[in-house]
Amino acid sequence: MLRQLSVKNFAIIDDIEINFKEGLTVITGETGAGKSIIADAIDFLLGDRVSTDIIKSGTDKAIVEGVFAIVGSSNDSILQKYLAENGFMDDNSSELFLSRELSQQGSKVRINGSLGNVSQLNKLREYLIEVHKQSEHIELMKSEKQLEILDSFGDDKHKILLSEYKLKHEHYINLKKRFEDFIENSSAISKKVTDLEYEVKEIKQAKIKDTNEEEVLGGKRELLLNKKDLIENTNQIYELINGDGQSLLASISQIKKILQKNSEYDKSFEPYIKSIENTSAEIKELSSFTSNYSESIDSGENNLEEIEERLDLFYKLKKKYGKSLEDILNYLEKAENELEELKESGTSKEKIENTYKECEQELDNLGSKISDNREKFTKTFVDKINEELQSLGFNLAVFIVQFTKCGLTPVGKEQIQFLFSANPDEPPKPLLKVASGGELSRIMLAIKSCTCKGMPWHAPTQAPTAPTMIFDEIDVGISGEVASTVAKKLFKISRGNQVISITHQPIIAAMADEHLFVQKDTSSGVTKIFILEVNESNKADAIAHLLVPEKKVKDISEDARSYAKSLIENAKKIKENISKVSFLGLPTS
Repeated sequence: MLRQLSVKNFAIIDDIEINFKEGLTVITGETGAGKSIIADAIDFLLGDRVSTDIIKSGTDKAIVEGVFAIVGSSNDSILQKYLAENGFMDDNSSELFLSRELSQQGSKVRINGSLGNVSQLNKLREYLIEVHKQSEHIELMKSEKQLEILDSFGDDKHKILLSEYKLKHEHYINLKKRFEDFIENSSAISKKVTDLEYEVKEIKQAKIKDTNEEEVLGGKRELLLNKKDLIENTNQIYELINGDGQSLLASISQIKKILQKNSEYDKSFEPYIKSIENTSAEIKELSSFTSNYSESIDSGENNLEEIEERLDLFYKLKKKYGKSLEDILNYLEKAENELEELKESGTSKEKIENTYKECEQELDNLGSKISDNREKFTKTFVDKINEELQSLGFNLAVFIVQFTKCGLTPVGKEQIQFLFSANPDEPPKPLLKVASGGELSRIMLAIKSCTCKGMPWHAPTQAPTAPTMIFDEIDVGISGEVASTVAKKLFKISRGNQVISITHQPIIAAMADEHLFVQKDTSSGVTKIFILEVNESNKADAIAHLLVPEKKVKDISEDARSYAKSLIENAKKIKENISKVSFLGLPTS
């Protein structure tokens, strides 16, 4: 529930702070004093979008802050969980602090002291407050909202079924998309498989086993291109080593003999004998290599045409699959893996389709059960609403729920529409087409009377609803017995919810547990708004002011005060009877 509201520089409000209590609180005051602006400020605090025009003239920013009590009901435990999951609460705190400010630069949000955003405020609104304005019932017009209201009338088993259906529908949508994507992409997949098969075949046919093969073949190619010069040079070396004249080996042999002879007289020649022997052995190896070189360069392994063809193949493969043979082999591995996956997905088409169809059938069965449930409790729901509408002055009105079958939506197999007629000679039509603002306000009040929590005599189950409800001038255009009935219903709802009613009706104000009076002062040339708490001693004056709003409090007649006192006394008796019946848990009108 809302405990405290602080508003600064918002519209005509400069700086006010309001403390709220449980039960029914009414806010009254002069026309234009800023009563409805309080509801607007709460709307802003909980994520409503406004323009910077709302900032009070002469100031740079508007600030609205609120303190909410969260006391551990089922609704509050969900709220605490949401706060904890989003890092706004470390423990099970019993209070929630919200702050939002608006400047020319934008909006700034704080949730329990941490920075938040507007979407999070809108989410918190679901758990905290419902604001019902006389001219704003857009939500009630929406088919999905109407279905939500109707479903709230169902029992716990129905709610469990709805949750199960929602999860199943999410799974169904995922399977459906996967299957549709598969069908849509099947031709593209088929082409991809064909392309990959060709690429894998092309690379495999190259039979690349060694990533250095290109470098090796390049060397052989260079050798064969210079074959003539290589053979001529090699033969010349051989001739120099083994020629008919003074050959190199013969000269080395002669040098060795001389060294051996000298060493007999001088041992310093001995090391060179070993050197010349090594040189002789290496020259003999070179002689052997040069003698066989021509045969080796002409062997079958060194076919220039074959080498050129192989290198040309590598060049073409590199243009398609990578800069090196290693890149080509890596591409081959990836292509084979992708090809395998695509072929496996092709074989799973039947499996995907079967899973999707099975899920669709299960979802359809759940949807049928939900439809059956809705049909069973809709009659009770409609009867209750019509009963409430009659007590609110719609003596000849008709309210019905129209069902339209449809496909498998996230909320079932049908859409609904609330139809209404205030006159017996007119057929029921959608609310948007036939109900005025004042009528919509009373219809919403009738629905809340049937579905709000804490009211066991109104509904077979308790609907999840925000703990605080704000009704902004929903009593416009009503009087007499209808106004009295509205007052009773607001009081009844406030036994289970905090209700704040901005009103012009004396009889509603008389039923209040708490009464706040909004006063505007412009005597200093600057508009100032004051919130006055009405106590027992001045309650009659505050209600009498509603009877003759054109008069100042000091000018109110004794007749008006006397009538106001009679309203207060009568309201006390009605409240006592309602509280007594509420305590006993018995039905009440």
